Amino acid sequence: MFTYIRVKNFKSLKDVKFNLNRTKTKTNNFIAIYGENGSGKTNLVELFKFLQQITISRIIDVKLNMMPKEFFDLKEKMLDNIPIDMKPLWQLSINLEEYRMINEKEDTEIEYGFKINDKEGFYSIRFNTEIVEEKLYYFVGKQRGYYFKLLKDDKGIVKELNNNIFINEKYNKELEENIEKYWGKYSFLSLLTFEAMDKNEEYINSNISSKMFDIIDKIVSMTIHVNKWFFKFIPDNYLKKAVLADLKSGIVSKDKINEIKKYENVLNIFFTQAYADIKSIQYIIEEREDKIKYKLYFNKVIGGNLKSIPIELESEGTKKIIEEFDTLIGAILGETVIIDEIDNGIHDLLMKNIILSIKDEITGQLIITTHNTLLLEILPKECIYILSVDYEGNKSINTIKEYGMKIQKNHNARDLYFKGLFGGIPTTTYVDFEEIKYVLDCSNDKEVEDYSEET
Repeated sequence: MFTYIRVKNFKSLKDVKFNLNRTKTKTNNFIAIYGENGSGKTNLVELFKFLQQITISRIIDVKLNMMPKEFFDLKEKMLDNIPIDMKPLWQLSINLEEYRMINEKEDTEIEYGFKINDKEGFYSIRFNTEIVEEKLYYFVGKQRGYYFKLLKDDKGIVKELNNNIFINEKYNKELEENIEKYWGKYSFLSLLTFEAMDKNEEYINSNISSKMFDIIDKIVSMTIHVNKWFFKFIPDNYLKKAVLADLKSGIVSKDKINEIKKYENVLNIFFTQAYADIKSIQYIIEEREDKIKYKLYFNKVIGGNLKSIPIELESEGTKKIIEEFDTLIGAILGETVIIDEIDNGIHDLLMKNIILSIKDEITGQLIITTHNTLLLEILPKECIYILSVDYEGNKSINTIKEYGMKIQKNHNARDLYFKGLFGGIPTTTYVDFEEIKYVLDCSNDKEVEDYSEET
């Protein structure tokens, strides 16, 4: 789980520390972030997307280079028209500059604090147009120490690899050659992830400590929903935990029939309890040689009669719940899940009931942004974060327990939020649409010019 993030010059975040700890010794496994529109909530989520992208970017680019020209022609023609969960590899490639603050000369710096197996560490990266510094600090045996330090200066790349982690001197020289060749465009995490995917497992394990890949696995197994960008990277060693690639429909091998039945049962439990008109859910299965084609159907009461409705005819809200349900399962199975605007398209009361039902079952970490103020009535104050922006555009994010006023048990956090006691709410109170209409009714250049002079 993540314990903190320190960030400088990342998109709209100039200098922000995001403390994810509930107490000094306990990490929050559920976090709800509030703030007005445009305050930077999505950019906080983008921090996790960035970390995952820089960890898999080498793999993605190698696969992209293997694609035929027709693939890239398809990109230009169809990128905006294909389903989110079918976005191809080019969406996963990374451009460092897109994450930097606009017109900022200083480097972008990010430090991620984390806890794995009750032991804390951190990963940090500094970059401009390319990576110039990268560090990983965690437990080495019974002691804490650096796994690696990489720094680019005027003389070249300074490399420090811990011999207790990178245990074969001959292999380390190969790694150092790869660093000289690729590091800067790619992170060292990305180079290691590629090594693990490209080479024999036995060979890797004989050269690099498994502790290194404990960290990498936690990063690549995160599930992230942000800005219509959805990605769940599942390496081979995570397949045993994976749900169906798509709960709505798809094609799988025949040996996955039990998985289909299992998730049919799970979806039945959820949807029949959440919706009064849904009586059951089933997968219609079509066998194709050694494959099975499956599609989700809702058996629901319409006009007093039971109808079987295919998933594609269901509302966008129901489809979104299916996507997020798949994601939320990861959080109760011990994974890190980040969802931007979790309530978008979903009724406030339904989302409140979903969060109320799941919050005590999370064994991983669930981080959401939301405008659903009903959640303020059911969440502990340690889980409620407010992203505030001052008049100079400086941003801060804190739990409501960190504000000066003491919140009693009988205080309604929702009421206090609406009163503006925590910040993070719009300050505009009135928009003069009569004046807007007047401007739109200006019939010639002179009238427009006269209005401009008046204002």
